[in-house]
Amino acid sequence: MNRLRAVPKQRLLTSALLLAIASPALAQVAEPVSPSEATELDAVMVTGIRGSLTSSMNLKRDAQGVVDGIVAEDIGKFPDTNLAESLQRISGVSIDRSQGEGSKVTVRDVGPDFNLVLLNGRQMPASSIEATNASNSRAFDFANLASESISGVEVFKTSRAATATGGIGATINIKTARPLESEPLANVGMKAVHDSSVDNLPKPMQGGKWTGEMSGIFSTKTDDGRFGIALSGSYQERDFGYNEAAVGGGWYAFPGGEGPLANADPAVNATNPPGPGDIYSIPQNLIYAINGVSRQRTNGQATLQWAPTDTITATLDYTYAENRIQQRRHELSTWFNQAASQTSWTDGPIAAP
Repeated sequence: MNRLRAVPKQRLLTSALLLAIASPALAQVAEPVSPSEATELDAVMVTGIRGSLTSSMNLKRDAQGVVDGIVAEDIGKFPDTNLAESLQRISGVSIDRSQGEGSKVTVRDVGPDFNLVLLNGRQMPASSIEATNASNSRAFDFANLASESISGVEVFKTSRAATATGGIGATINIKTARPLESEPLANVGMKAVHDSSVDNLPKPMQGGKWTGEMSGIFSTKTDDGRFGIALSGSYQERDFGYNEAAVGGGWYAFPGGEGPLANADPAVNATNPPGPGDIYSIPQNLIYAINGVSRQRTNGQATLQWAPTDTITATLDYTYAENRIQQRRHELSTWFNQAASQTSWTDGPIAAP
């Protein structure tokens, strides 16, 4: 009787094992999901500040050599009004200011005269709004270019075969808008600037506290992406004023053939005078001046691009930049009488009265 009862248990165990072994085969022969039933996700386009940071990071990653750069959030939306002020965000770059605005850049402690500035890969002429005569400096003044049509700035801290030579500190390449590298757009912007520095000037020299700025950009391309055109322009006015005080002087060696002590009266009561061979500094005149400045900056760019194949792109671009400045100056200066009867000199490596 016991053996007869054991037979159904073995059969039950065998059936359970066969069922467990066969169950995975059911999942393997399941019908695949048809492609039409698969869920398609929409493309996500990253723009704005996050997209700008991503583009700047990709610029450093893909470049050969040490390169830093700034990419506009969108065309016409550069982070600062002045390009020099934007460049100071990059490590190793500092700026020189002229009349309150960023003007020239210093890279890794190398002065503006030793940095090469390019516009779309071409060398830019050097000019300065601080002087009416021809400039004898190689430093480029970034105040001459508006930022509305700038798409990015590259700072090459190492030499490259693809760029011109001449930048000891760095080579800075300014890139304008390219129609085939961006989506079609049309943008017009206007804003007003308030500058209260004119309040420090006399009434006849004061300009307007409120001045206007206007800019616009238009970019389009054909449906096949083979031909594109981009036009941009900007106009800016600014009135401001500033006061300055300065002491003019010169460096002299004692004794020497020139300078106020060259033929000094031995009877002069001099306390701690410079000794033979010492270098001393002495003021010659004192200047105090008030300045009223009016500036108009006009920029325009036109770009044509044609890509007959996927590997060939022809670009024709034209840039117009004009920066006019009118300055009114009142100055009071005093020329010191060097024939002093009593002088007292300071101690130090360079003596001064």
